[in-house]
Amino acid sequence: MKWIDALGEMRRTNTAFVVVTVLEVEGSAPREQQSKIVITEDKIFDSIGGGNLEHQAMEKARAMLTQDKAVTERQRYTLGQDLTQCCGGQVELLYECFPACTFNVVLCGAGHVGKALVRILGEIPCRVMWVDSRPQMLRHAMEEVAAPANVTPREVDCPYTVVEQSPAGSCYLVMTHSHEIDFEYCEAILGRDDIGFCGLIGSRSKAMKFRHRLARKGFSEGELERLTSPVGLQLGAGKLPMEVAVSVAAQLMQVHSAKLAQGADTRAHLGLVADPGKQ
Repeated sequence: MKWIDALGEMRRTNTAFVVVTVLEVEGSAPREQQSKIVITEDKIFDSIGGGNLEHQAMEKARAMLTQDKAVTERQRYTLGQDLTQCCGGQVELLYECFPACTFNVVLCGAGHVGKALVRILGEIPCRVMWVDSRPQMLRHAMEEVAAPANVTPREVDCPYTVVEQSPAGSCYLVMTHSHEIDFEYCEAILGRDDIGFCGLIGSRSKAMKFRHRLARKGFSEGELERLTSPVGLQLGAGKLPMEVAVSVAAQLMQVHSAKLAQGADTRAHLGLVADPGKQ
């Protein structure tokens, strides 16, 4: 597979990868400028000439992947002196690391607020699964919002199946056309112990009724506290779909940022990354 095709495949499958580009060449070298290779944890696509240069590039790229963050580096190699390659020239490589996306959003409902939210989420580095039980409504909604590349539509009949198959740590936004379907989603979501967020659209009275129903089904107080409803930051009294969508997206970003900060603190505590406060 050529590197250009590999980029699309890595994005589609949410696989972390590094693109290595030959930036500069002086003297004899295996490949010309702008040659590229795509490197994942266990595969390579295309080539920058093989030999020890490519081997060193693979080792460096895979070390970058373990950092689990977007980073760019340059490195210059003297092929004869540094890598014992007979070409003898000099090559400068550009390393661009693209970690897998861990910001997964499951958007339940293709109504007015859902469509407004997709327009916003399409501009944010996240992966969105947009689900609805009405195939025609979902198709029309995807056409209306021009189907952002990071949004995958899915027609579903059973909320439990969607929730069961979603990645750990997913953020769920529940806003379907039916209170009963909303409830089924909330029941399925709160039944998992590895969710990132569960936001339910609606009034305070709806939220209270849902919590009472869930409590009668055996959910504990701690589990019910994971239900955020009404969802969205209190940015004002606006009730237009885009106004509601902005408040929900802002809260979602807030939750995700807090999660990233917590993860960074944990890695620093374990000594996996440098603690900025100690530099």
